[in-house]
Amino acid sequence: MNRYKRSLFITIALFSLTSAGFSQINISRDTTHYNDEELYTDASGSLSGYSWIGGGIILGLHLPSLTDFNSLIAMPFIKQNLKSQAFMIGGQFFIPLPFVKNLRIGGIGMSGNSNVCCVPFTASNGQPTMRSLTYHVGYGALTLDYSIFNINKFHILAGLEIGLGSVDVIMQQAYSGPFDVSSEFDQPSNNIAHTNHATMLLVTPQVEFEYAPLKWLMMRLGGGYQITSMGTWQADDAVPFTDAGALVKVNGNGPIFHFGVFLGFF
Repeated sequence: MNRYKRSLFITIALFSLTSAGFSQINISRDTTHYNDEELYTDASGSLSGYSWIGGGIILGLHLPSLTDFNSLIAMPFIKQNLKSQAFMIGGQFFIPLPFVKNLRIGGIGMSGNSNVCCVPFTASNGQPTMRSLTYHVGYGALTLDYSIFNINKFHILAGLEIGLGSVDVIMQQAYSGPFDVSSEFDQPSNNIAHTNHATMLLVTPQVEFEYAPLKWLMMRLGGGYQITSMGTWQADDAVPFTDAGALVKVNGNGPIFHFGVFLGFF
């Protein structure tokens, strides 16, 4: 009987020690696993969120498709093509969108042109003149950007601009002979200036790369493609065309690239 009691006591004791050992091992393993995961998460800068707030100036390069414009308008008017590039300048501001991680909202405005100035031309009445031609594009848009990569002070964002703008085709011809203030306005001349104008809806998907070397300074390099839907053409901002002719093939489509410098909280 005593042997039975001793065996039972030893068995219970061994079982208790074994159970305690296994329990301690499991707890230690879970704790170690938890600590490792926590350290891994803290060490990874790529898991940080985007919450930059700022505004600044943007310099851009727009590459509109001017093939039809040059063949149907520029060549007949000034006997040469406009360069298919419009240098642009503008500004933008942005703030994080509340309750949506890594998404920001803002506004942007930009404008620029491509032009050829002062091309000699002889009018039908023999007067010497100068002709100038300008393709001008400008717009304002709502911006939505989502940060797809965050590490330290460097971010990559996928963005979208949705807005309104306009395209202006400015055609000028001025008399280039001697100017006589006493009789200049009494004589027939070939001084003519027309601004052909059309509004447009635009959508521009883009990708942006941003880096903040300082907590208050950020720089951005981005690019996208501007897609437009053109409205009705008018002459001198008021007179509608009965037939806009070659102007209906003019639009604001094309790649656009920009570089920006911003101040804010980064």
